[in-house]
Amino acid sequence: MWACLGVFLLWMNSGGYTLDQIEYTPAEFYKTLHLGKMMFVYFEQNVSPTISLFLVELEKSAEALRDYGFLVGKVSCEKELVQEYCTEERYQHTAFLFRGGKEFLSFDLDTVFDVNSIVSEVLFAILREEVKYVHTDADLLSMERAARGKRDIVLGYVRSLGTREHRSLMETAYVYGSKYQFILITGGPVLKQLGVKESSLLSGVWFLHCRVHCGLMTSMTPERCPSTLMRKVPSTLNLYSFLQLMEAPLVVNRMRIYRKCWNMWKKGVFGEGH
Repeated sequence: MWACLGVFLLWMNSGGYTLDQIEYTPAEFYKTLHLGKMMFVYFEQNVSPTISLFLVELEKSAEALRDYGFLVGKVSCEKELVQEYCTEERYQHTAFLFRGGKEFLSFDLDTVFDVNSIVSEVLFAILREEVKYVHTDADLLSMERAARGKRDIVLGYVRSLGTREHRSLMETAYVYGSKYQFILITGGPVLKQLGVKESSLLSGVWFLHCRVHCGLMTSMTPERCPSTLMRKVPSTLNLYSFLQLMEAPLVVNRMRIYRKCWNMWKKGVFGEGH
C-alpha cells in the first residue's frame, strides 16, 4: 500500500510536460516504436480549436501515464510526414496506441477528450484480461462461478466510460489486476441484481468475496458470491484503502464468520462431521 501511495505522491508532485517536450520527429517515433515501448501518439495535421484543446489534455496525460510505463507524444505532419499516419484525412481525429512495435488500437478523439478519458481508455485497452466488461447478470454469474474458491472480484460501476471514476478503477486494476478479477459495468440488469436503481447512483464499487466458502457480510447462496459495498467515492486512494480493508477484516467480523462456518459444519452443510 505504501509503495502505491508513494507512486501517487510522486505523480502529484512531479513536473509537467510541455507540447515541445512530447513532440517526436518521425525518426524518433520509429526508433521508439522499434524498441517495443508502449506509446500513445497523435499525428498532428491541421490544428483547429478542438484539436488545440485536445493537445492540452494530451500534454497532461503524458505526466499521468508515465507512471504506468507509457510514452505520450505527438508528431507534426506539417514538419515531416509519417507516411502511414499523415496522409489520411480521417486520422486528424484519431489517436493511436502502439505496443510491441506495432499499432495496437486507435481511438476517436471523441472518446479521449481529456486527461481522465485518455488515461482510463489507454489503461482499459491493455488490461483486457484483468478487467472484463459485462452487460448482463448472466455474464456476471458466469464469472462468479469461475472465480469461486480461486480469487475475489472487484466490481465497478460507472455511468459512462472516460470519467474520473473510470480512471480510478483502471489505475487500481493496473496495480491489483494480478490479485483480483476486475469487472466493469455501465448499468443495466447487473445493477438490479445488486439491488441498486441506476438513476440513484453515479458510480459504485463492490467487493465480491468469491474465495470464501461461507458467508461474509451478506448471506451465501449456492451461486452468488457475497458482496461488500464500498461506501466512499471511488477515488484511486479510496479504492486502495478499501481493498486493504477487504484483506484485513475486523476481528469481530472474523469471529462472526467462524461461528457461522462452525454452525454450518455442525448442520452437515460441508458433509458429515467427525
